[in-house]
Amino acid sequence: MKLSFSEFGRLAPIAKRRIGEKLVRLIHKLFNSERVVKDIFGTEREHKALICYLPEAFKGKELPKHHSNFTECHTAAEALHRLGYSVDCASRNMTGIDYSRYDIVFGINCPSYAASFTAHSETRPLRIFYSVGAHTFYNFRITAERNKEFFNRHGCWLLPSYHYVPGNGMNYYMSQLSDAVISLGDSFLVEQMADESEDTTKVKTLPAFYFNVCNPDEKKDFSECRNNILWFGSSGMMHKGLDIAIDFALEHPQFTLHICGGSRQEKAFWSHYMPKIKKAGNIVMHGFVDIQSDEFARVLDKCGILLNPSLSESGAVSVLNVLGNGALLPVYSKGTGLDIANAGVEVGEVTYDNFKNAILAVAELPVDTIRQKAWDAHRLVKEKYTLDNYRENMYRHIKEIIKK
Repeated sequence: MKLSFSEFGRLAPIAKRRIGEKLVRLIHKLFNSERVVKDIFGTEREHKALICYLPEAFKGKELPKHHSNFTECHTAAEALHRLGYSVDCASRNMTGIDYSRYDIVFGINCPSYAASFTAHSETRPLRIFYSVGAHTFYNFRITAERNKEFFNRHGCWLLPSYHYVPGNGMNYYMSQLSDAVISLGDSFLVEQMADESEDTTKVKTLPAFYFNVCNPDEKKDFSECRNNILWFGSSGMMHKGLDIAIDFALEHPQFTLHICGGSRQEKAFWSHYMPKIKKAGNIVMHGFVDIQSDEFARVLDKCGILLNPSLSESGAVSVLNVLGNGALLPVYSKGTGLDIANAGVEVGEVTYDNFKNAILAVAELPVDTIRQKAWDAHRLVKEKYTLDNYRENMYRHIKEIIKK
């Protein structure tokens, strides 16, 4: 059968898409991303637990530090093993699991799958939902408000750079279908859940942690670095307020903005901002910066203010990594999910004007005050948001849930 040029043009994209889908499935199969890692610690026991999160966390000797989720997954497995369970781990999106084999199912997405499987079963595992975001309704509302605020300033929409759009943010359903919730973050998570009339009695908050990789210079000169602002983040750049950081730098050339990270996949965002950035002489694009690199330490030493205008986080690890390894004064949103107000400047509603005013107010502070607040933030994070504290809190929460 011969195809005309127009028919070939219509069928070619479909064939390309189908081939691409098969290739993705093959890669998943080759790298075992959809398989269960059995008995992680090699201790066959009567009671069994399943973690639905990241099997990759158990396939190497060292846990990567480019994202905290590998360590979070491994820590949950350690806690369950410490409580007397044999621990398996499956992908958070894996289906077709026989949940009746397990006493506990822990992780992301798992409560809905386990609930549907066990609805008419006599064997029902204890379901613990590990939540890594704010309440779904809260996120949808504030995302819409930020959309409007940005459109009023710029006359365009950058929707792909938000984390929470229709079809995302399913943690409301996960929490409803679980027996208990462990929510990464501080008091902010419980407050906004209460505002959404959610049952908070089964929610336990778990403060996040940072990776200790370097120490700040005790002789850091804040008279030199006070006008250097750092934005440190990854994907969801509108959600994390990179637009606010860039707009401020463009409007106030006496400040220098250092951008570490940011997703290159969010092309609409960069199409809007890159021409402006290229014309400005006060915005430094560092790209992805490994926190274990010398460049990370140099950036922390050069900057005096950390800016994080995020809409919502479950205890922003990016903020903790900066403050735990450097001495910077944080100007951040309440939605960052960290209880560090005494050591920084917390901003309520995320708008450009609110953050502009906060930064300008900080710029008017005496150098000694900026220095003191920056070191206070550093010491607070090093004391409160340690990995050891995270491990013990995770163990304590799971133990209390099992008892109850």
